Amino acid sequence: MYSYEKIFNKDAEEIFGRIHKLLKEANWLILSYVNVKEIFTKMNKSIDPYYILDVCSPPAAVELIHDNEDIGAFIPCKVVLIQHGKETKLIMPKPSVLSKEYLDTDGKVAEKYEEALIEILERIDS
Repeated sequence: MYSYEKIFNKDAEEIFGRIHKLLKEANWLILSYVNVKEIFTKMNKSIDPYYILDVCSPPAAVELIHDNEDIGAFIPCKVVLIQHGKETKLIMPKPSVLSKEYLDTDGKVAEKYEEALIEILERIDS
């Protein structure tokens, strides 16, 4: 499968806050984020809450770049939150799949860290 996906019965802002807290506890970072709804609002367009996050574990980045310097095309990891009504869908493309398909690697290093990130994201509901 190309991505990790999960649906939550919470709004995107609540999920965003929970992700921020869980990542911080695990020494991961949100390097940047885009609030797409805010951008659309400035253009007088409407959209439900929609966030695009760039998340990173600095030690993971070191190991991944040493494994294949072209991995920068796929890191930091993207986490997308799309709210529809009272549900929010979370999508995270898997760097291991991308690195296997495009970088001629076995994807094992990327897989190690995407699994760690998925473990963090699985705790959103707890």
